[in-house]
Amino acid sequence: MFFKYLKMLRNPVTKPFNYLEFLDTLNDVVLLINKTQQIEYVNQCWKQISGCSKQQTQGRYLADFIHPEDKTLWQQTIRKIDQQNTSQHIWIRFIGKDNEIRWCEMRIQSMHPNQLFPLSATLCDITPLVRKDQLKNASYRSLSGLVNRIPAMIYRSRNDKNWTMEYVSDGCLELSGYSAEQLLNQSQLSFGSLIHPEDASDVWAEVQIALENMTDFELTYRLFHESGDCQYVLDKGKGIYSDTGSILGVEGVIIAVQPFTERPQLPH
Repeated sequence: MFFKYLKMLRNPVTKPFNYLEFLDTLNDVVLLINKTQQIEYVNQCWKQISGCSKQQTQGRYLADFIHPEDKTLWQQTIRKIDQQNTSQHIWIRFIGKDNEIRWCEMRIQSMHPNQLFPLSATLCDITPLVRKDQLKNASYRSLSGLVNRIPAMIYRSRNDKNWTMEYVSDGCLELSGYSAEQLLNQSQLSFGSLIHPEDASDVWAEVQIALENMTDFELTYRLFHESGDCQYVLDKGKGIYSDTGSILGVEGVIIAVQPFTERPQLPH
């Protein structure tokens, strides 16, 4: 459709084309900025971002609408256009009439070669997308904090006899005396080496049965602490499978169910 309009502009037989009216139909903001960084032209969509009409906007400085923390970014972008003679693409915040912050994807370029001003720019409102990401990150941080406050060790491991850990929550420190960094993908220290030797074979066998049947497992066994003490723990977990049913690993939660007992000899 846009190319059709361009052809109409080039065709002298066609009636004069009202390009300003056309720009007002766009869902993105179109701006023209002069050498004093004042707005010479803006289309109708600008009101959705700023809350100001075209008449209220023309002649004002663009910086008046930019979030204070992003004004430096705006000036840096202008310098890049001048130095590199290329268009720039940034994410920038604008403040509306009601002080509502609007995130925009902005593309800016010089209108003429070898001449910085005037600048033309387009703005696309990406506020819903940014808010979704912010909420997602906030939810992740909240969930992560909740998991790490649980007095237990949440884990994901490979299905090998060392129970090589790919993820452990911070509860591993209280449970085992070892930090997450010490337990993750370590060849010198495996979680499997902390399981009492008399229980290790049964733990392996019971988990394999559950994985084969694609059922959850619930086991009680003895686990050594870094201090040398030993305690009974409850391990509730299940397998992780691919779309084809292949076993990718094991995930679950381990909780201490009995205080430390007398210190048996820690296996080497």
